[in-house]
Amino acid sequence: MTDSDEKPGLNHLIKRRDFVAGMSAVAASSFLPDVTARDAGFINPPKLTGLRGGHPGAIEVAHQLGRFGRTDWSPIRTDNSITYDLVVVGAGLSGLAAAFFYRQENPTAKILILDNHDDFGGHAKRNEFWLKDRLVLSHGGSQTLQEPSGYSEESLGLLRDLGVNLGELKEAFDQTFFQRHGLTDSTYFDKKTFGVDQIVRFALASYSNFLPLHPSPLDAIEAVKQIPLGAQAKSELL
Repeated sequence: MTDSDEKPGLNHLIKRRDFVAGMSAVAASSFLPDVTARDAGFINPPKLTGLRGGHPGAIEVAHQLGRFGRTDWSPIRTDNSITYDLVVVGAGLSGLAAAFFYRQENPTAKILILDNHDDFGGHAKRNEFWLKDRLVLSHGGSQTLQEPSGYSEESLGLLRDLGVNLGELKEAFDQTFFQRHGLTDSTYFDKKTFGVDQIVRFALASYSNFLPLHPSPLDAIEAVKQIPLGAQAKSELL
């Protein structure tokens, strides 16, 4: 740990209420793009890079280790070290949930959460950037709570503690958007691999199990006829 690690945050206990309130504040701030990092009182990644998600510096160290076998890292500092009751590697939903549940059972525990990104969320991030004078938003990973009716009681309890109202999902999510606009599963075949750039409006890996898509205009036989493959490969698909 460095001297800066001793400043407010890492060397101070965080109460469960503060943890929940902090997560709520982070979530709320994502819907207030005009609030600057200074006004919010903490670093807001979209204000730094214009895009929330993967960023320079997030994967380089891991690639040096995994791909190139680098071992000549700088010495580990042991002075002023802090003993933690729990160290969580990964600040995605699973890592945050693990820390949250541990805090419930151990209210005074010291918890350290490590991640290679500069923000919480892992896969469940959102992308935001300005196109001229228009703020464009898109989910960078998770976009919905898929089939919450099948969640375990622990998962449902976590959502309740965080103030997530599942009853509002039907109103918040436009259930007929895809069908209204004729959006359905499609498969893209690129020219480099298949000799032609072609889109077949049929899914080899279907998303319709969890997205209310418009039905494909093709059945399996018609779709296979359009796929740029040889006769033998087409027959094997059927």
